[in-house]
Amino acid sequence: MSDTQRDFVFHRAIQLGVILVVGCCLISQVMMQLGGGARDEPIDLRDQVPDDFDDEGLVFEDGFPPFISSAGAFMPEKIVFNIGLFGGGLMMIFLSFEIFHRTNPEGKKRKVCNVVALVSGIIIGFSMMQIVAHPFNTSIIMHIFWAMNIFWCAQIWIGTLAYARGEIDAEVNWRGRSINRIRWTTFAVAIFSFQAMTLLVATGHLVESAILEWTLTFSAEAMMLTMIPTITNAASA
Repeated sequence: MSDTQRDFVFHRAIQLGVILVVGCCLISQVMMQLGGGARDEPIDLRDQVPDDFDDEGLVFEDGFPPFISSAGAFMPEKIVFNIGLFGGGLMMIFLSFEIFHRTNPEGKKRKVCNVVALVSGIIIGFSMMQIVAHPFNTSIIMHIFWAMNIFWCAQIWIGTLAYARGEIDAEVNWRGRSINRIRWTTFAVAIFSFQAMTLLVATGHLVESAILEWTLTFSAEAMMLTMIPTITNAASA
């Protein structure tokens, strides 16, 4: 495969991965919000946790809040959600390897960060597929475990990849803006979103917390899109 062909595949893979995750999550969420029925009725998940577990936050009087994975609970939106998360997870693993091979930084710290970005990307992709296997409404403990893997590793992935490619992409711009500055801004948004989301969950503000979960997700997808301007043969791709 020539460099031009490889760049073309990489370019399209990024686009496909982002479209799968963002598109399917948005579509399935709209389907859930408009679906009515059991989606709007009180939902009690306390029977899924040990008796000594603090389960006050597992009773949803007005149905599920608009968390991304809430759309994976009921049919038919569950099909769209599962396609997006499973397919997006596979694409994340593939893209993590491709980005790793395209990133050859100078300096030990940047090389280490490149490896960490690879590992965290693989964990994100695998965890996304596990979310499909452990729906929010039937396997809450494992669902939260895999979701937290995604949240933590997404922050690590954004930060380590931004640092690993700092010197490589020093001259790369997108619409007149430094790609490095865009990446670090994305990283800051991801950090803020996770911290605020965690605080809001702890204080019972689930709708606001769900909004920040979306912000964190969009930050990770935006980080992936920042790889497109770095493609050598972007014009031909």
